[in-house]
Amino acid sequence: MIEKSLARPGRTRSTREERGIAIFDERGDEIEHVKGWTWLVPSCSGDVLYGVDLKSESCECPDFEGRGLPCEHVYAARIARSKSGECSGCRRKVRYRDLHEVGDDHLTFFECDALCEQCAIDHGVL
Repeated sequence: MIEKSLARPGRTRSTREERGIAIFDERGDEIEHVKGWTWLVPSCSGDVLYGVDLKSESCECPDFEGRGLPCEHVYAARIARSKSGECSGCRRKVRYRDLHEVGDDHLTFFECDALCEQCAIDHGVL
């Protein structure tokens, strides 16, 4: 579970921040980095995927369109981004826990480069 990392000292989290944390906790594997600042985040019910642009902190959901302020999908995408790293092979964003570190005996990558599972298999790391 995500701790109070989104809240500054002396500040409480909003309901939307709490719901964003819940989306990440329950459905974080379904949050997908598309390209650049764009992420796809599932709705609370899971029936819809909403496009989130973290650069402008905007979302395609009705809540954002009605308020113009960050919604739970923006908060969930922020968490996913902070817990993701780039694969040294394909350059896709992948959750840190799904990256495999390259050892010092590999000739194609540097020691401590990280590869997604498919790249790790393709390059003989796994």
